[in-house]
Amino acid sequence: MLSIKLAEEIVDQTMLRLHHNINVISPNGVILASGEKERIDLIHEGAIEVVQTGMPLLIDEALSSRFQNCKPGINMPIKFHDEIIGVIGITGNPGELSEIANLVQLTTEMMVHQVLTESESEWQRKNGDFIFKALIEDETNLSIITERIHKLPFPLREPFQIILLKQEGNQTSNTLSINLENILYKQPILFGQMELNEYYICLSGDSVKNMKSILNQLTKLRKKLEISIGVGPIVNSFAELSYGFNGAKTALSFSHDGRRDTLFEEIEVYTLIKNKNDQDVKKFLSKILLGMSEKMMNTLETFFESDLQINVCADRLQIHHHTLSYRLNKIHELTGYHPQNFKDAFVLKLALMLSKQF
Repeated sequence: MLSIKLAEEIVDQTMLRLHHNINVISPNGVILASGEKERIDLIHEGAIEVVQTGMPLLIDEALSSRFQNCKPGINMPIKFHDEIIGVIGITGNPGELSEIANLVQLTTEMMVHQVLTESESEWQRKNGDFIFKALIEDETNLSIITERIHKLPFPLREPFQIILLKQEGNQTSNTLSINLENILYKQPILFGQMELNEYYICLSGDSVKNMKSILNQLTKLRKKLEISIGVGPIVNSFAELSYGFNGAKTALSFSHDGRRDTLFEEIEVYTLIKNKNDQDVKKFLSKILLGMSEKMMNTLETFFESDLQINVCADRLQIHHHTLSYRLNKIHELTGYHPQNFKDAFVLKLALMLSKQF
């Protein structure tokens, strides 16, 4: 239905371009907005006939005397999704208005379509946010949100997988939101904004199979945005969604530098160490990482990301493999752990991962 605010906007914008009075009228004949303020809230009988017939009505001087609160002019239906939601009237000699009448009707319907479509989208977004929040908070009484789930434009069914994104940088808050909408447009995926700079994507059903494709598109955004991405584990029921969300949140915390995506499966073993602020953990980190330069830590990270392959790592760092071997030996001398030894590499990797939690 037409709101008074929208009706007033139509009148104001149309009358800026025309030297004629404009009326916007509800389907029951009440004038919602008009350039002639004294006519607002009056019943326009000509508009009622337009609604009943679905056809434009030209009112001349003779006909205006037969209808209550009517003046000469042209009155046309305003349609949205093939339903008449109001009437727009142009006051004046109907013979002189015929050339502009169709344009005014078209322009009005375009304004209405844009505003009402955006309103529907906003409601769907808020509905999706409500559903997602209820599910990740382990809302066991699904009957509370079942009606809302049924109002989604797509079925929400298992399996599920959650992706969380965090925007760092100084980009405007809606930049990432617009990019997400373009990537996920018309896909059966629940997504939205959690906080000022944090966003969620909840894949469900067949969309879970497309996770890697979606992740590749999200990764490309790093060329213009500073974002970190955490991917949670696949879960198979609404009851497990809180676990999936917490997994994505943990993965995101390990990806805070924004250099790469982090999947929960990659860091699951590190989450088993619950007391990350325990004094023993701090002492362990101090022993392993104390004195290690940023260059050494970056070298170590890249070495692990290269699956302990010297040539691959050297190419990524753009250094000679002898230089890389020298750095790895220096790390061995400093820490007592050699990155090329599997057991030692695990200890070093554990230290690096835990250090990101402080």
